Amino acid sequence: MTSDVTIFGAGLFGLGVAWACASRGARVRVVDPAGPGAGASGGLVGALAPHAPENWSAAKAFQLDALCMAEGFWAEVARIGGIDPGYASCGRLQPVADDAALARNRDRAVAAAAHWRGQGAWQVIRATGAAWEPKSPTGWLVHDTLTGRVSPRAACAALVAAIRARRGEIVTEAPASDGPQVWATGWRGLERLSVETGCPMGGGEKGQALRLAPRFSARPPRFSAR
Repeated sequence: MTSDVTIFGAGLFGLGVAWACASRGARVRVVDPAGPGAGASGGLVGALAPHAPENWSAAKAFQLDALCMAEGFWAEVARIGGIDPGYASCGRLQPVADDAALARNRDRAVAAAAHWRGQGAWQVIRATGAAWEPKSPTGWLVHDTLTGRVSPRAACAALVAAIRARRGEIVTEAPASDGPQVWATGWRGLERLSVETGCPMGGGEKGQALRLAPRFSARPPRFSAR
């Protein structure tokens, strides 16, 4: 197949770029010697959390738009490929450590109301003492309604299926191409850029994640600020 766009790297970012191109009619080829989701995208952590709303910037606005688009994006991937990516818009509860944190998060609630365009809320709420709540030393919690989650491994599989349904290729090697290319090779790409440019571009950080069985079968209720 002759491709319109070649993407190097079959993690979530590379596959996401490939799907965005394929869904608009481009012929795509994704190249990764290790296969889809072989790096960090094969892990367990799929938190999609908003930036804190103070010191608002164009980058924070861009991320807000991405979070607001996530539900529709993943629904279309699932519809075309037939695989559930494990996406949910679930919100997040965080304990408030002390009085300074309480004041800071009340300011954030005001900032979120100003900048989030009614798409979500950053609320400071009283803890109820329910067993599923995080323990808070102040008795206050932060509840943001924008946080979502996705299953990285399932999301990679869902993107692969959707790309192939649009006649895209995911291969381990491919001949050189003069056409448009996207490099989405994670920390290895950053390492290569650092060497080739002589300027540090960042690197990888090894992390750990533990998957636990849920303690509660029912989803916690939604909250109102009070």
